[in-house]
Amino acid sequence: MKTRTKLLSLLLCAAMLLPLFACSGGQSAGTPAPKDTSAPAASSAPAASGAAEGYPDSVITMIVNYSAGGGTDLSARAFGDAIAKALGGNITVTNLPGGTGSLGVTELANSKADGYTIGVATLAPLALVPYQLDVTYTPDSFQYLCAFGQYGYGIVVAKDSPYQTLDDLIEAAKESPISFGATGYPQPLTMKDLGAETGAQFSFVQYPSTTDCVADVLGGFVPCALGDMASFAAYVKSGDMRLLASAHSQRWDVAPEVETLQEMGYDAVCDSYMGLCVPADTPDEIVEVLRDACATAFEDAAFQEIMTNTNQAPAYMTGDEYEALVREYYELYSTVDFESAG
Repeated sequence: MKTRTKLLSLLLCAAMLLPLFACSGGQSAGTPAPKDTSAPAASSAPAASGAAEGYPDSVITMIVNYSAGGGTDLSARAFGDAIAKALGGNITVTNLPGGTGSLGVTELANSKADGYTIGVATLAPLALVPYQLDVTYTPDSFQYLCAFGQYGYGIVVAKDSPYQTLDDLIEAAKESPISFGATGYPQPLTMKDLGAETGAQFSFVQYPSTTDCVADVLGGFVPCALGDMASFAAYVKSGDMRLLASAHSQRWDVAPEVETLQEMGYDAVCDSYMGLCVPADTPDEIVEVLRDACATAFEDAAFQEIMTNTNQAPAYMTGDEYEALVREYYELYSTVDFESAG
């Protein structure tokens, strides 16, 4: 009887001590904490956005697929500055010219898909160059952020050229082939179309840079060029060159009296676009952050001023719109005979 009473007393003491251990919050090493099955407390903090949380927290690199100092480079740098301002971060520029714009695009496609490498991906290298060069990318290699500028082209000659009008040039090219300078495509396709409509014969002379092409037009080493506004407009404005026709869908601001090819009755037109892309596997959350920043950046006053000062046309497309355009032209160019274009 005494033994039984003593046992009951010990059990009662142990039961009384258990709440003390529970309230102490103590836990011996190696003993797992009990699983908390209660609902989490409500929080006023915003929900985490996955891969985009804290982005960007380091410098973003922008690859520009043309040389430093050219129209594409100047506008891309200004747009990059505006994007950085919208993101509250920093963007540094790396120029990778070559392969008619495809070298920089190739580097972009092979970059780490983490949102810290973006790149200028112009229309021709994306949609046309894959049919001319052995490149390792296709339109599927990218996610598209936006388009931010439109190239405008025109047929130009030196001020002392014997060709005073486009008709003069066409008539002379009917008699014997006339060379024209350009840095690459799509310009030769436009001249091919013009020749097919008129019976004129034009021979494509490809230049490694716009600077070289400008120098040869001024020096009379090539009779004419199908040049972009950013590179040639200053010479037209100064009178060192003469614009025979705008090959753009609009007239040039520096020579508003000169009609477009379409206004002259020809179907030929030469338009292209500057856009921004990231590698295809970049997380969607980061892509959306960058797309929003691009939309904000396009309205930036400093960017718009640079576009005006460099004789380039600001033109905005969403990422989806630019992707649709690239794929449309990629399909179109699949049927083109580039060898016959020069």
